[in-house]
Amino acid sequence: MPPIEIISSDGEVSLKTYTLEDAGEAFVLIDKNREFLSQYGENTPSKYPDLESFRNRILHPDPKKPGRLRFAIRNKEGVIVGSINLTPQKDDPQMGEIGYYLGEEFQHHGYVTRAIAALSDFAFRQRDYTSLFGNVHPENKPSLDALGRAGYLDSGVLNKEGRKILTKVK
Repeated sequence: MPPIEIISSDGEVSLKTYTLEDAGEAFVLIDKNREFLSQYGENTPSKYPDLESFRNRILHPDPKKPGRLRFAIRNKEGVIVGSINLTPQKDDPQMGEIGYYLGEEFQHHGYVTRAIAALSDFAFRQRDYTSLFGNVHPENKPSLDALGRAGYLDSGVLNKEGRKILTKVK
């Protein structure tokens, strides 16, 4: 299947499903941001201890999350600044979870907000999702703010891990 590419409405960010050619650059971003990405109990750094583990995930998507789409977030210069994914829910495939991370050095440029908005629009228009959600550690203000700027609303619900659920409907 050819890669899927999505461009933000202002052209500042592009999302492209991962290919093996992206693995090296994406892994370097994770590797130099391990401490930053581990905040709030996130497990991305532990999932990818080495380049081969990242390459393997591109070649063999997580069987526990069928239908998940994983995208590299690139700025307009073409640099991978983070990652974002869309995962359909097993019990309701028209509901999807948005998850993402960004390298510390790329914060405060609006990349994640643009990526969330672009992927949400794609999910609603191209994939027939009717609702999306993100779950965020309640102390992760930058992530909560990014979802809010992309039109997600605090549901007032915490999941079993105590993370806030923010939602957006079509």
